[in-house]
Amino acid sequence: MLRNDLSISIIIPAYNVEKYLYEALDSIKSQTCMPDEVILIDDGSSDKTLEIAKSFKFTFPYRVVSIENGGQGNARNIGISLSNSEYVYFFDSDDLLVSSFVSDIKGLLRDNYKPDIVLFSGESFNDPDYKGNRWVSYCRGFTGFFNQRADLLASGLESKGLFCSPCMYISKKLLWGKDKLEFGAGFFEDEAILFPLLFSCNSFLVIDDVYFLRRNRENSTMTMKVTKKHVDGALNCIETNLNLLNRLHLTAEEQGYIKKRIEDDCIRYILTARRAESNLNYKRILSIAIATRNVSLFLKFSMYFMQLDQLKFIRKIGKIVLKSR
Repeated sequence: MLRNDLSISIIIPAYNVEKYLYEALDSIKSQTCMPDEVILIDDGSSDKTLEIAKSFKFTFPYRVVSIENGGQGNARNIGISLSNSEYVYFFDSDDLLVSSFVSDIKGLLRDNYKPDIVLFSGESFNDPDYKGNRWVSYCRGFTGFFNQRADLLASGLESKGLFCSPCMYISKKLLWGKDKLEFGAGFFEDEAILFPLLFSCNSFLVIDDVYFLRRNRENSTMTMKVTKKHVDGALNCIETNLNLLNRLHLTAEEQGYIKKRIEDDCIRYILTARRAESNLNYKRILSIAIATRNVSLFLKFSMYFMQLDQLKFIRKIGKIVLKSR
């Protein structure tokens, strides 16, 4: 552990971002209060990303590690294992940080008795070369200190402010080791980890201040073409939260929030499959409706499968779902 009353490591996965990396690192160098450590994981870049990363200078511990390409989630996992700080923050190598981020976050952590996680807001901005029209709000829409997980989930779901980007929360490193949390290797790895992380926390601070600036650009993970790999990642989100649902110590209220999350995951899965023009594993989705006893989910997917001439299967599954309630 770094010798500090409260230490923060910034973990940066980087892949082929030679055009944006210097500006991203400079936004860290421009902080009014420096982080305690920066760990940059070059994920097998084929451009000058690694060269730029190695040439950058900080006045505090800065480590650059080069690995074979394994995906953003794998790079973050390696960064966690190398971190020496009490808190870890995941920063994307093509985005920017507000200059007061580290200073303000450290103050909030101290003033609120070091909560397990702090969630904050972000904003989008368009890269000059970006030709798309994608615009996402990253406003949390709710604030407060929560020591009851159910209260956090209720407020977050009501405000629709529980979005998953790891760039908009900072968490204690020990959480990742305690429950063996790690990011998945595929797409939607940030969606899949959110609820397992929240269910490993016991204290939560939510603020609506903007500290993270997300760049809309061509060929980023946020704007790239949807493929079968995205579909597989969306299905993994469902499976991850199903596993979480099997925890014996969850309250009925907490189980209800996970079931709602699974329902949202299923909707994402079907929309992703349609965008990718990929075959949909409808039997798996409807088996999930049975496992979670979710009539709402069953009815939504019944409406969809009616268009695919699967009525015989729907009637059979429907009897099982309704009988199990």
